[in-house]
Amino acid sequence: MKKLWLIGIVLFLSACSMEESTQDTSKTVATETAGPEVLTDVQTKPSTEMVVAKENTKLVEWESDAMDRGNHDYNTLTHSSLVVEIGYEEANRGDIVYYKTPESAISKNPQLPEYYIARVVGLPGETVEIRKGQVYVDDKKTDTFYGVATDKGLEKDEYFKMAELNIEDGTWTTDVKVSEKERITWVNMDAKEENFNTTMEPVKISNEAVFVLVDQWWRGIDSREFGELPIKDIEGKVLGYAKK
Repeated sequence: MKKLWLIGIVLFLSACSMEESTQDTSKTVATETAGPEVLTDVQTKPSTEMVVAKENTKLVEWESDAMDRGNHDYNTLTHSSLVVEIGYEEANRGDIVYYKTPESAISKNPQLPEYYIARVVGLPGETVEIRKGQVYVDDKKTDTFYGVATDKGLEKDEYFKMAELNIEDGTWTTDVKVSEKERITWVNMDAKEENFNTTMEPVKISNEAVFVLVDQWWRGIDSREFGELPIKDIEGKVLGYAKK
């Protein structure tokens, strides 16, 4: 009887040990499968507002498509002038800023305008990195519409799906008819693939600067080329299009 009692205790302890081991294993799996921390921005909207120019603002003409997300965004050839609020003291992620083009960029391309427009992605003191088309800030994945490589607002899978459909029906855009041969000449798909897989080593931002990116990476220059942007070189924040 005593022997059976001892066997029961041993079996009970063994079962407890197995349950604890199973729990520990599940915790480990959960930890290993958990993705990287995510950095969100619920304030910045993809659309551009219509605003009234006031005393502390200036009207700016901008004819580049570097910020085009599919609606000729920020391009004053299509839309009205841009309203820029003069002064930029508090940097916020997602802001569109109007700044003096760095000399290092102009020295490489003298055709660049004196002033440029891009979006603030990294703030003072942060570290920005790009891994295969995805922006990370302080090793956190940016869950924002501007934190990933796009082409006219389309992410990689969407873009190539559209390209495949356009090849099938002989069109590239909704308003331009082209043959498959013309389409291949016009659009370098290898270059598109490279754009969607853009990679950049980590860049540590100083306390008096920000990291900026244009929305359409392959059509403009930004901090990927010239590094951090000193806040003192920012003339102001773009508020939107001027109401007529």
